[in-house]
Amino acid sequence: MKNEAIENLFKKYFNEAKLYVVTLCHDAALAEDIVSDSFYKAFTKIDEEKESFKFWLFKVCRNAYFDYLKRAKRNAELTENLANDADVASDIIKDEEYKALYRAISLLKDNYREVIQLYYFDELSVSEIAGITEQSIENVKVQMYRARMKLKDILEETI
Repeated sequence: MKNEAIENLFKKYFNEAKLYVVTLCHDAALAEDIVSDSFYKAFTKIDEEKESFKFWLFKVCRNAYFDYLKRAKRNAELTENLANDADVASDIIKDEEYKALYRAISLLKDNYREVIQLYYFDELSVSEIAGITEQSIENVKVQMYRARMKLKDILEETI
């Protein structure tokens, strides 16, 4: 029974978590490794089914990614593969409208892209995003507003 619950959680959240981590690292293979490791960590530490498993999993994924950066000593530049980001996401995202939007989102700064991804694609609340990114709720709201304005400018330029 527990294995079935684990399998259902994996099927339900793997692609969402992978897409989230791809927005952080811009590398599909690395994202898959991080998400797999995060699921393993989550499943070995879970005692009972959590109501907010998705929130908890995304926090584990984010922390695992930053742990990877610390081990690899790559604290500086995260946007070197921005041009490939939309191509990697195309493999994950099936709907054409989402592909076009995701390409525009990939042009945003990292912190703007992260809050947009978590809010709109992963459907997390502002307070959950604040918890994942370890920022205040007000700061997340400001980042979301600025990201929306920048995204609007980008989309108007391309249309």
